[in-house]
Amino acid sequence: MKCHLSKLKEEFVACEGDTNPALGHPIEFICLDLKDPAICKYCGLRYVQNHHH
Repeated sequence: MKCHLSKLKEEFVACEGDTNPALGHPIEFICLDLKDPAICKYCGLRYVQNHHH
């Protein structure tokens, strides 16, 4: 099973789980200031700040 990792320039991300609000989850604001990927507690999507990798 592949895990998707989003590399972003931003320091924070707002994860909604899906682009369709009916299929998503409550907005989870995630701080990306750590070296390790941050994981959304609702859907498991992983995010990392681009300059760390």
